[in-house]
Amino acid sequence: MNTLEYHRILHEIKNTITLINSSMQLLDGNCPVLKSEYYWNNLKHEITYLKNMVLEISKAGNLNQLQKEPLHISSMIEEICHSMKDTYPDLECRIQYENNLPSVSADPIKLRQAILNLLKNSAEAQNGAGYIIINIISINTAVQTSISDSGGGIPVDFEDKIFDLFTTTKNQGTGLGLSIAKQIFECHGGTLSLNNYPGRGCTFTFSLPVSGK
Repeated sequence: MNTLEYHRILHEIKNTITLINSSMQLLDGNCPVLKSEYYWNNLKHEITYLKNMVLEISKAGNLNQLQKEPLHISSMIEEICHSMKDTYPDLECRIQYENNLPSVSADPIKLRQAILNLLKNSAEAQNGAGYIIINIISINTAVQTSISDSGGGIPVDFEDKIFDLFTTTKNQGTGLGLSIAKQIFECHGGTLSLNNYPGRGCTFTFSLPVSGK
């Protein structure tokens, strides 16, 4: 993704976020009762996260500047799955992982963005219901995570270009998420790949080098 494409994307996203944020500020002042509502506060939290994510995307033209720290993939995925419960109450994340998995060295904001995108893709492929199987294992000097759904798979014509910018199989999709996710994993020294099973589902697999490797 080149600099011009990033500016195009960010311009549209920033305009929408600014409008939403302004409306929420007006509602906050005109309807004080909202401040005691869980979902309202959760919405404000998500908007703040979205604003921060846009700031991170604006820096994604140079993903070599990562704020890395040791972290555990299993803990991050458990936290993300928990945060998705309000949006997808009928979805279950079945997480399986080895004991004593090593940590990885990663930028927590960028990595969360990439993993959340993969999990949301799987959830939406199943219309927000059913279950997603997540397996986390260590292989040599890497931690490998697979995310499998039963959402019918991706049309074969899209397999080779699914990570290309603006490629999407969703009616209202932007075609940004998987492209950015792949760049995030690769800039951490990792990989992201797809195993497609038309008529059944998909498995996205990403690997990241363990800390110190």
